[in-house]
Amino acid sequence: MELVKRLAGLPAQIVTYLVVIVGFIPLFTFFMKVLNRTEVRGREYVQRMRPPFLFCSNHVSMLDDAFVGPLVFMPRALWHFRFIPWHLPEKKNFFRGPFFSWLMRASRCVPITRGKGVFQPGMERMIRLLRQGDVAYVYPEGTRTRTGEIGKGKIGVGRLVRETGVPVIPCYHSGLDQVLPIGHKIPRFGHRVLIQVGEALRFDEYMQLPNTPKTWQMISDRIIASIQDLRTRMEASGEGEQNPAGPVKPESPAP
Repeated sequence: MELVKRLAGLPAQIVTYLVVIVGFIPLFTFFMKVLNRTEVRGREYVQRMRPPFLFCSNHVSMLDDAFVGPLVFMPRALWHFRFIPWHLPEKKNFFRGPFFSWLMRASRCVPITRGKGVFQPGMERMIRLLRQGDVAYVYPEGTRTRTGEIGKGKIGVGRLVRETGVPVIPCYHSGLDQVLPIGHKIPRFGHRVLIQVGEALRFDEYMQLPNTPKTWQMISDRIIASIQDLRTRMEASGEGEQNPAGPVKPESPAP
């Protein structure tokens, strides 16, 4: 606890750099690249983006962002502080006790409470962060899949886009459900993981629509459809997990 007190006295950016860049990123990169066989495709779509933007992926494990983030945001996060993404973890699961709460905040995590809706303080803060030029990694499904299928998008991510106008980079990953299955607390090694990043989505036409839950859902549907398309293309090449349900069709914006 003495170390935490000393670190808490440092400027927030220095603490975040030490925790994320010096601590977490080397650890999780070693785990994913050495202890597991991970291939990343399309990382250039992230590396050439200008903040602010959202990075959105499917959600299969408690630590998807920790497994995927270091591999797609590096090396640019080394010299571009805004490239270290913010996250929206569930408060009950991750903000447990003083030490872990401090660690989460130092890792650029904003707590949210499941069931509290899209106007809770964590969502309002994330909107402010995106408006000031930061980057965030969020799960449009809102929760982990229990079936392997990509679930319906929640309106929260749609509200973030509609309120800020930021572009979205979609991502689909395969194999992380074997690295950290639901119900397990210790990650496994020796698995093959494939991460496919897509081109940025822009939502200029949606900015002309009413700022309502219906528009938010339309935006979310488009993001989910793009992630599903990445999965379909991965499966068509003989890789990834099979999805019998087929792609989700987004609703087109009203004229």
